[in-house]
Amino acid sequence: MSSKNLKITTYIPNSSKTAFFSSLVAILKDIKPAHELAVRLFKRDITSQYRESFLGFFWVLIPPLLTSGLWIFLNNNSIINVGATDIPYPLFVIIGTILWQIFAEGINQPLVSVRANKGMLTKINFPREALLLSGFYSILFNLGPKMFVLAIAFYFYKIEPALSLLYFPLGVLMTSLSGFAIGLLLTPIGLLINDVSRGIGIILPFAMYLTPVIYPEPTNGNVALLMHYNPLATLVTSTRDWFSGHLTYIPNEFTFLAGLTFLLLIIGTLAYRISMPIITERFGG
Repeated sequence: MSSKNLKITTYIPNSSKTAFFSSLVAILKDIKPAHELAVRLFKRDITSQYRESFLGFFWVLIPPLLTSGLWIFLNNNSIINVGATDIPYPLFVIIGTILWQIFAEGINQPLVSVRANKGMLTKINFPREALLLSGFYSILFNLGPKMFVLAIAFYFYKIEPALSLLYFPLGVLMTSLSGFAIGLLLTPIGLLINDVSRGIGIILPFAMYLTPVIYPEPTNGNVALLMHYNPLATLVTSTRDWFSGHLTYIPNEFTFLAGLTFLLLIIGTLAYRISMPIITERFGG
């Protein structure tokens, strides 16, 4: 191969390439090759994940369905009283737990994807964003079984289709992206410190109980105050209300959170881009 066809990359200390703007331009240039590699990685991961699995896609549904089943059982047997809901409680909790699972997968996936390809990072020079894209493609792929369960629940409880249902995919997407943005911001430090992934596993279940996932948002008290400042409460409540037809517009709070999510995605991607050479060097050492 002629040396004229080889791409040469020079790394210089304190280079202007480390500037945010230059890194952003580099990310935009690498989108196409990163996407092509991400598709290959995504297909490889999905194939290996389900090749020797008897239950296959059902594993995607086990966490939200088990959680929903537990709370439906407790509520139906008067062990707990979650209060009145605008829709049947089983449907209420199924939607809530599936949305929470989507959010939790978004947080965990960036770190999982990069760690799974740690060996490739130290041996091959490729757009590092491909690892993030492949993880996000996996999240989108796993949405299929979840949306199928919601479609069955929609039919079973005879929910009248409304125009607000058109907003539902937007709510699902923003719930996923908000989790992914948080996970992306945690990825650089999480690759160096294992405590981050362990902390995520502890905090997420606790955070779920401070979000109207399994019970409606209270109107007064300390919990109501906490939920008022909990951005996930807006995402979950709005998306669930669009699904059931109880909300016919996009709230201002949701629009603000969407803008904040995209801002965090940009910051997280830039931080990831700048930190990966250092992290890769640590892996190699």
